[in-house]
Amino acid sequence: MTTEATLQVRGLSFSYPGRHVFTGWQGDFANGLTWVRGSNGSGKSTLLKVLAGALRPLAGTLRAAGIDAAERPLDYRREVFWCGPGAIAFDHLHPREYFAFLRSLYPRLDLAAVDAHVRGFGLAPFLGKRLSELSTGTQRKVWLCAALAAGTGVVLLDEPLNALDAASLEHLLTQLAAAARSTQQAFVVASHEPPGEAAGVAARLDLEATA
Repeated sequence: MTTEATLQVRGLSFSYPGRHVFTGWQGDFANGLTWVRGSNGSGKSTLLKVLAGALRPLAGTLRAAGIDAAERPLDYRREVFWCGPGAIAFDHLHPREYFAFLRSLYPRLDLAAVDAHVRGFGLAPFLGKRLSELSTGTQRKVWLCAALAAGTGVVLLDEPLNALDAASLEHLLTQLAAAARSTQQAFVVASHEPPGEAAGVAARLDLEATA
């Protein structure tokens, strides 16, 4: 019996002004962990932004957990959580307010799991501060907490290993190893570096080989 991939991409085309990125790209992302590889400029971040619904493709179809992004865009976005490399949005909030706000968007977000990741990333000292007062690296840890606890069918992590302290990196790699064995969620990680022990069991997608 064939199991439908959690995230399906067909005929994807995308361009920035003056630079074309994808033409007719397609791929399937099954539950577990997929490691997206490629050099700078190969389109890793662009692909994840398009998959997240943050960029609109010129052509193509995206389906997450059976939901078509064009037909039901809000439902699609609720099934796909994206954590990017830049500063966090809604930075006027405190971390607890941020998590509560996200739970209104992602109803399966697990606040108990958030607490576990807060401990794993050493964020307890920062919970009383606004996100705008935190360093970019600390903001990234807050964002990663939410991503790992979101409960969405698809979780997209763009360069999540960058600029983490040793303890936080160890916690994230442990979570990615667990994600690689998941039968409930599809984790897609774009990274220059292999995602720790998870690299041994992660599916690999080389953008330059598929361009």
